[in-house]
Amino acid sequence: MRAQIILAARALLQTDGPQAITLKAVALRAGVTHGNVTYHFGTVDALHSALIATIIEDLTFATTATVGHLRKGEMSLRDVVDVVFDAFAAGGAGRLVAWLAATGAGHRLTPLYSIIAGLVGSLAEGEAGAQAGGADAIGLMMAAIVVPALGEALTGTRLETELGLDRGAVRQFIADGQVRLREERALSAGAA
Repeated sequence: MRAQIILAARALLQTDGPQAITLKAVALRAGVTHGNVTYHFGTVDALHSALIATIIEDLTFATTATVGHLRKGEMSLRDVVDVVFDAFAAGGAGRLVAWLAATGAGHRLTPLYSIIAGLVGSLAEGEAGAQAGGADAIGLMMAAIVVPALGEALTGTRLETELGLDRGAVRQFIADGQVRLREERALSAGAA
């Protein structure tokens, strides 16, 4: 029943946005009574927390797989950019993150920030991380991907269209910047 309710909340998030996630609306969407939702979650805040947890699990899975593929040389930085952008766009995750931050509930995003910090730490380990400049440099690189990914999740690609840019041009720009940054860091490390 909990999984069914969370799926209904995710569907509402995707179609109507985070403000549409109320206990009554989720119950209606899940085809259960309001009492069932209240029994399993108690409050809309608890339902939001459970929804955030499932989104974080999805992001964790996607980013963990991405780190593994990147380390093996099976993915390019553009692939990594696409994974991060798509993860925030999928199912309204970026909209939920922005809504929570805008409504003063940003403290509920702490697990998400922890996942991102863990990803940075994982990328910083080993020779490849040292060549990239360590955790500080990788943290900057990750922030330079996540922030525009959240922006695209909120606004879509309409700005690209309005500016006459090809679809995916912003993602490519971010990936190219990451490649240049990595090359600069590698040169700096080699010169030291």
